Amino acid sequence: MSKFSATKLCIQFFFIMKEVRYCCINGEISPVERASIGVSDLALLRGYGVFDFLAVRQGTPLFLDDYLARFKRSAGVLGLQLPFPLEELHDLVWSLIEANGLQDAGVRLVLTGGYSEDGYAPASPNLIILEHYLAPKSESVWNQGIKMLSYAHQRELPEAKSINYLTGIQLLDRLKKEGAAEALFHDNGWVRESARANFFIVSDQGKLVTPEKKILHGITRQRILQSAGSIIEIETRELALEEVFSAREAFITSTTKGNLPVLQVDNHLIGDGKPGPVSKAISDLLDHQIAAHIEASYAEK
Repeated sequence: MSKFSATKLCIQFFFIMKEVRYCCINGEISPVERASIGVSDLALLRGYGVFDFLAVRQGTPLFLDDYLARFKRSAGVLGLQLPFPLEELHDLVWSLIEANGLQDAGVRLVLTGGYSEDGYAPASPNLIILEHYLAPKSESVWNQGIKMLSYAHQRELPEAKSINYLTGIQLLDRLKKEGAAEALFHDNGWVRESARANFFIVSDQGKLVTPEKKILHGITRQRILQSAGSIIEIETRELALEEVFSAREAFITSTTKGNLPVLQVDNHLIGDGKPGPVSKAISDLLDHQIAAHIEASYAEK
């Protein structure tokens, strides 16, 4: 076999390993090309619905029960009823992961407003579960860190993970022009979150601080709050934007990013403009939790 043929086969195998063949619509596993919902759904007509998103590593959905519990809470905030109990949702997610066979993936659960008779009032929701390839954590991206731009905005119904990302998407062009990766939302100078992540600082007093109110309570944020007390004092409270500018370290947290260092906000360098030791220690804590979760999952099989 020629080198060209071998390379071609490797490339084909690479894309096959990333291929997503199945999704789940209202409890039924279906080939992606045949899956659909109707155009009268409120998710399309009014942007009314909730979702959640979790990572799959080594074929294992990470902290699935935590994500499903939040999915149910989000639905409750919008007055939507899950069509299946959490135990059955748990099995549906596992079934989809096994059907697609991806070792590294993201799973997205979407609960829509349903087919409304008047195009406004919620009806029986549609449940969609999607999966796609999700690249493993990149150490180079973590080491580079990101810049953020502060932006005055308070998300509507912040305790729910709704499908409304209007402000975050609208800001993409501005962020790109200014070399920033994310917007840091604040409400009259009180820091909240970004469009897709929670926010932490290491204060100038050496404490780990994260906003407490009017935010989505992220699962990665939850994991940090449960474990980081062994290495640093933690405060969950109102956080002023001015405190961010004088912080020793800062980072955002999410399912896809883990804890990603923030090296600059607006024109202010954070600390010495490099990822700091607390951020690194917390990154290691998260890695250990993930490894332990995968090991426990294998042991249960």
